[in-house]
Amino acid sequence: MKPPYRPRLHRFYRAASRLALRRASTLRTADGAPCDVWLDDVSLTGCSLSGVPALVPGASVLVGLSGVGARGGRVVWVRDGRAGCLFDLPLSAAEFDLAKQAGIIVRANFGASLAPEEPTATAPAARRARGAGAIILGALLCLLAAAYSIGLV
Repeated sequence: MKPPYRPRLHRFYRAASRLALRRASTLRTADGAPCDVWLDDVSLTGCSLSGVPALVPGASVLVGLSGVGARGGRVVWVRDGRAGCLFDLPLSAAEFDLAKQAGIIVRANFGASLAPEEPTATAPAARRARGAGAIILGALLCLLAAAYSIGLV
């Protein structure tokens, strides 16, 4: 006979789905001192941080969210330099979209370079050879045209 069915209880229940970000952020504890941390993921109701200082569950914190600003919350769990925070006031859908898009970096060449390119050794020589070849070809065409005009060819 089989033992009775036992439902498996999950250790963590999440009220909202999370979006993985892995973005730099700033955490402020109760004393107000800023600390650089990594914002691993965010949801409407909270976030996960890594690289955090020694925190205790229940501590009040301010988490910097790009595009939204600082959001107050409390620490729910702490483990191995990581922490989970529950926001005091959940993010609105618009704030969540701002936080999601604020870290997007556009990489493009807008016509300016931060450092001048190093010229290669063959580039100037190749330009000189092309220039000299064009001059010689032009001179030969002029001589040929002059020879036709006086009837030598």
